[in-house]
Amino acid sequence: MVKAMGRHGQHMAVNYYPPCPQPELTYGLPGHKDPNAITLLLQDGVSGLQVQRDGRWVAVNPVPNALVINIGDQLQSVNHRVIVNSQSERISVPTFYCPSPDTVVAPADALVDDANPQAYRPFTYQEYYEEFWKMGLQSASCLDRFRRIE
Repeated sequence: MVKAMGRHGQHMAVNYYPPCPQPELTYGLPGHKDPNAITLLLQDGVSGLQVQRDGRWVAVNPVPNALVINIGDQLQSVNHRVIVNSQSERISVPTFYCPSPDTVVAPADALVDDANPQAYRPFTYQEYYEEFWKMGLQSASCLDRFRRIE
């Protein structure tokens, strides 16, 4: 992992979602993919995390004394969101593990040949991270901005 990611970074957040009398009118967080490599999520006992599967949103119900592990966009990510509810507040604590800003993201040479060309141009994690925040959480992923055009 150190060879692939270089010196890694870590970010942590504490999210507080108050009860909302009309939860259908808002999201805790809109659908998105995490830009990092791995996210560890500690949830309280209140459901709110959802993942998109086959075009439908599916609840990821909290499991006591467990962490949710989400693979970020640097490996392979899943679109997810957070919804609020009308009765209970919700607290979650995500920890994001990121490659070094100067890490070059590209497939291993052994995976690329004439029959299997690179789908994306190589880019640094810093380039990706900046592009992600330019787009904001309005788009599920910014990976397509690095797609090779031939």
